[in-house]
Parts: sequence; C-alpha cells; structure tokens
Amino acid sequence: MKRNYFTRLIQMSALSVIALCAQTASALPLDDVQLEYRTDGIVATIRMTSPVKYTRHFPERSGNTLEIFYDRTPAVKADEVWADNEVRKSPPSGLIPSFTVTTRDQKTKPKLVIEFSREANFSVSPGKDNQSFLITIRPDRQQAAPVELPALPFVKPEAVAPAGKVLTTEETNVAENNKQAHALMVQGRDALAAKNNEGAVEAFNKLLMLPPNDYTEAGQEWVGVARQRAGQFDKAKTEFDLYLNLYPQSEGVPRVMQRLANLDGKNEADGIVETAEKKRAERWMAFGSVSSHYYFGRSKIDSTQMFNNVPETQTFSLTDQSMMINTEDVSGRYVNEDYDGRLVFRGSNTLNFLSKKSNQNRVSALYGEVKNRKQEYLIRVGRQSAYGGGVMGRFDGVAGSYGEAQTLRVNGVAGALSDYSQGTMPTFFGASVDSGAFSVYGINQSVSGILDRRAVGSEWRYFEDKTTAFAMVDYDANFKALNATQLMGSYSISDAIALNFMADRRRTPSLSIRNALNGAATSNVNDLLQASSASSLRSLALARTATSTLAQMGASMALKGNWQVSGDMRVSNTTATAASGTTALEGILIATPSRGAEKSVTAQVIGSSKVLANDIWSASTTYNTSGTVKGYSIFMYNHNQFGNAWMVDTSFQLYRQTDQFGGVTTRTSPTLRGSYRMKEQFTFDMDMGYESTKSNGTQVSVATSRFFTSAGVRWDF
Repeated sequence: MKRNYFTRLIQMSALSVIALCAQTASALPLDDVQLEYRTDGIVATIRMTSPVKYTRHFPERSGNTLEIFYDRTPAVKADEVWADNEVRKSPPSGLIPSFTVTTRDQKTKPKLVIEFSREANFSVSPGKDNQSFLITIRPDRQQAAPVELPALPFVKPEAVAPAGKVLTTEETNVAENNKQAHALMVQGRDALAAKNNEGAVEAFNKLLMLPPNDYTEAGQEWVGVARQRAGQFDKAKTEFDLYLNLYPQSEGVPRVMQRLANLDGKNEADGIVETAEKKRAERWMAFGSVSSHYYFGRSKIDSTQMFNNVPETQTFSLTDQSMMINTEDVSGRYVNEDYDGRLVFRGSNTLNFLSKKSNQNRVSALYGEVKNRKQEYLIRVGRQSAYGGGVMGRFDGVAGSYGEAQTLRVNGVAGALSDYSQGTMPTFFGASVDSGAFSVYGINQSVSGILDRRAVGSEWRYFEDKTTAFAMVDYDANFKALNATQLMGSYSISDAIALNFMADRRRTPSLSIRNALNGAATSNVNDLLQASSASSLRSLALARTATSTLAQMGASMALKGNWQVSGDMRVSNTTATAASGTTALEGILIATPSRGAEKSVTAQVIGSSKVLANDIWSASTTYNTSGTVKGYSIFMYNHNQFGNAWMVDTSFQLYRQTDQFGGVTTRTSPTLRGSYRMKEQFTFDMDMGYESTKSNGTQVSVATSRFFTSAGVRWDF
C-alpha cells in the first residue's frame, strides 16, 4: 500500500512538472504599440491586455536598452500566467530609432525590455487608461534653439536646360512638372502674402498632386503653414507629421518641428502618419513580425522515502516539453485626409511533439478599426482586448465611441468573451461616458440565457507632472454586492525619488454566475439550471467566491553613477469560503480556510554601464511570510549588448522556503540567453537553463532537476 502511494507520489510530481511547463496555457501580455507626435517628442504607447501598475524604469533618461518594471493589478484573470518573450515591433518612423518590446520575468519581477536600434533619449510614465505605458522619445533631429520662421516661402528659380541640348522624353516630362510646380509655388506664395490662406492651400495641394519634382518638399512644408494660418490645426499637424516622415534628414526639419510646437495642444492630431507615399495618393503602411521557436525540456525526479528506517529511492525521467510555437503579428494602416483605418491580426500556432499533447491554434487579435479625423468617432470590429467599461477580458464583437474624452465622449460595446474557457461564452452589451478625469459605465452580461453579470461602475484619473492617481469601483446589481474597488498612483518627491502605491479589494474570481461551476461535474450553466433555480445558482456562485485585499507601497531612488535602488512592501489576504453544494452535479466542496495575511518585502539595486557600455546589472532579494510558509529569494541579472547585433542575458535565482510542518524547499535556477540581430529585420535567439528543486519533508524527500532550452528566429518587417 505504501509503495503504491510512493509510486503515485512520483507520478503526481511528474504531472506537476508537465503542468508548470505548459507554455501554451500562458496568456499574451502585449496588446499594441502605437506612435504619436507631440511637441516634446514621439510618444510610444505600449498597451497591455489587462490592467497594470507602473513601478519604475531604468535607465532614467537614455540608453540602448530600457527596462520598465510593473505589477499586474488584480483583475478578472489576474491568476492567468502571462507569457515571457512575447515581442512586439514598433511602427516605422524616420525620426526615432526603431525598437522592440519584449516581456520578461513574468513569474518573478515582471518587466518590459525595450531594445532600441541605437541609443535613444527618453522619459517614461504610466498611461491614463491604467493599462499602458508612455515612452516619450526625443527625435534624432531636434533644434537646440528656436530658429527663424520665414513668413513666406523662398521659391527657387526654375531649372533651365542648357541651350541646344536635346531632351529625352523623360527629361521633358520632368521639366514640364517642374514648370507647373514652380508656377503653383509662386501662386501659393502670393496667396499667403495676400492672406488668402484657403487659396494657398489649394495651390500647394495641386502642386503635391504632381509627380515628385524639385518643389514637392517645399510644397509639403508650406501646405502645413497655410492650413495653420487658416485655423485648420488638425490638418496642419497631419501635414507637418507627413513632412517629418518623408524628409527626416532635411534642413527644413527644425522649422517644421518648431511650427508643430507652436500649435495649440488641444488640437493635436489623432496619430502620427507614417508613410513613404506622396500626399496625392491614399497612404498605406504595413508592418509586423513572424517568428518560429522550438522549446524543449527534460526533467528527472528522485523521490526518497523511509521504509523500516531504510531509505528507498525511486527515479522518474521524462521529456516534459517538445513543441514548436509559430506567431504572427501583422498590422496594416490606411490614412487619408479624413480617415485613419487599421487591420490587425495576431495569432499563434503550437505544434506539440509529445504524445497525448494536442496542437493549438489561437487568435489573440483580429479586428478592423476606422477613426474619423473630423467627426471624432471610432469603430472597431473583431477580436480585441477590452479597455475598461466593465468588460472582463478579450472579446469578439464591436466597440465604438463618439466625441472627445476631455469634453464628452460616448462609448458602446457588445460581443462575447473569448477567454478560451470551457462551456458557453458569455455575451454582453454596455455603454460608458467619459468626461475629463471621470468615466461611468453600465454593462449587462448573460450566459446560456441566464443573467451572469449586471454592473455599474466609475473610474477616475488624475495625471499631473509629478503625480498620478487612478481609482475605480464596480458594483454588481445581479448579486447585489460590491465587486471591486481600487486606488493606485505614484508621486515624485524630486527628480531622483519616486513613490508608488496600490490598495485593492475585490471578489476573486470576479462575480459571475459561472463561479457556481467551480467544483461542479459540468462546465455548462444550463446543466445546473435543470436542477436549480437562478436564485439558488447565484447563492452557490457567491458561496464559491472569496474576497481578496491587497495593499502595496514602493519607492525608488536614482543615485550617482547610473545606479538606482528601490523597494516595496506588500500585504494581502484572501478570505475563507464556506462549504457549498448538495449534489454530485453541483459538486460538494468543503470549506476553504483563509490563507491569512501574506506579507513580502523586496529590495533591488540596479546599475548601468559598469563593465561595458549600456550593460545592466541588477540584484534583488525578497522575504515573504504567511500563515503556512516563510521564505526568501535572491535574483541576479546581467544584460550585455555588443554593438547593435549581439545581446547576452544571464540570470540566477535562489528560492528557499519552510512550511508549517517543518518541510524545506530550495530551488536554484541559472539561465543564459543570447540573440543576434541581422540588418534590423532578422533576430536569431537561443536560451537555456537548469532548475534544481529539493523538498525535504518529514516522510518524503523529492529532488527535481530540469533542463530546458529554446531556439528560434523572428522576422520584423
């Protein structure tokens, strides 16, 4: 009997290893990366798929590599593991270095690693939507001091062919284009002098309708000036943006950037226009990446148990991972004078080479979006991530808005959640209103014909130079209970010292009639409804829903010599749940006790350019304690970049804990990762690591060792 239990224990340990290594169950953190021109630089918005809290970044202002540290805020699927090494490429721009965004260390210290193609100057702040980060990147071409802005364009003389030269057909066409363009340039200049700004716009637009010629660049600059003087600020900004992207190295860049800075901030355009096409045609842009990676892992488990005071060891080895993961991330954009449209597809295909492991195809995003520049409306249709409004996760459906958020914007959404869970997908519809710092929403959600969630909520945002704050409340009228409340923010005491905090209390999982399925013998709510009323089902769901409370406070301080120290304290608690269920169909669950107060303290030191230029060194330690375990961890990390092609990361983690029964678990894990970038288009990478875990209990000791590696290639276009 004991030996059967012993064998079963080894099998369970092996299954646990396989479960921990099931990377296909991981969710994808990155949603989108967009660029927008502002007066202080190009702002890159990195949007995540669920709420996050910015804690700090390093280096502070410049470098080839930027690391942004964050915490996932408690949300509907906060217990879902986020994937490491998800990569997103920046949209193309002629003014700033291209960059990639990579998720790292999601299970330990979550961060985004931004790798620029060359050294960049930047600043970092949290986004106003509680789900993004803003990186303001200084353009490569920016005037050091104000430049003189001419009131009228200088029209260079028309080129004249030497006397007696016989022109080819192509040369004749070029000369004719230049002749027409010169006349239109003079016409536009004279209209500006007469303050006939609409006439100037018409003349310069006719010029830009011609094939490229000697006056195209000047026409692009001055059509923006004409629109600015005509009070068409949004269109002027679009014209200036286009100039900067068509002619990023031109001598006119300082003038155009200064004119942009003079535009009223409230008239900033909706987004930067990135294209190589001329203004006379609709402008198209396509970019993204395709990658393929192979993952392999092999584990060995040695389990020792005492029989009659004699130790007996059994060994079990297995290949726990052998898979190929292919990912596709493709975005297309169409822009004209009135509309900005996008098509986005992101998906992954997993080929499992282990027996009894199925292949998977998942689409994380597939949507089309149309934004009207004049009438301030937006429509998005397809699979997309939720941006507030009470929607609980990724969904298939339609979302739209009308108006300006700073004054009054009305939003609507309808669809079905696509969270890959079993059973019928919940369907919902909702509406919200944004006005300045405040938002209010209402949402109705049903599953299998029964009301699943009916909630009202509000969000408040405060963003100033040194202070940010975000608060939200969500009340479920179906359960007549408060679902979630949250307050978080940051405050910069000085340029060197910053604080951040978060307080959160919510139902976990989020209130839903589907919570009644936890422990049930079915994955379909309809099955439970056959034997129970809707009110009884709500009571069962409520009984199987706990309440979690979290409080966190952190601080970071920049020191001389490219050093930064930081730390945070965290206290959390999850309440008990009562016994529930009376039939086998419902599932009879015993009461679950509270985990009690779980506390942790973390300290980190991080430095840059200590051995090589732009290298990063960091070390952190965490002490944690709860009612059942006490432990500590040490994490060390080094990043080195050799030129613009080679990158090497090394890390080492040690974790040790003691449980309430005296059992001790120790885990060590060194890893090595390297990559090579070729012509900013192809990246080849490989990593390998070894994890050793030893658990010594009073009756059984288990030692697990695991080797894992991956290799692959990514094409950015």
